Amino acid sequence: MAGGVAGALVFLALAGLGGLLSSRVGNPIPVIVLAVAGAYGGWLLGVIVFGAVRGGGEGEGPK
Repeated sequence: MAGGVAGALVFLALAGLGGLLSSRVGNPIPVIVLAVAGAYGGWLLGVIVFGAVRGGGEGEGPK
């Protein structure tokens, strides 16, 4: 759950920044580029947070 929330926040932040830049420039390209970057960054951060919350499991493994 925490990974999804963190990823969604990153995506929304970058997509919002793209919307702000698009309104200033008058071109939809910043929205597209930053939305794609936000999707990738959000996914990456979500995986990192999920792994951190789940734990490393250093002592676990097949015996």
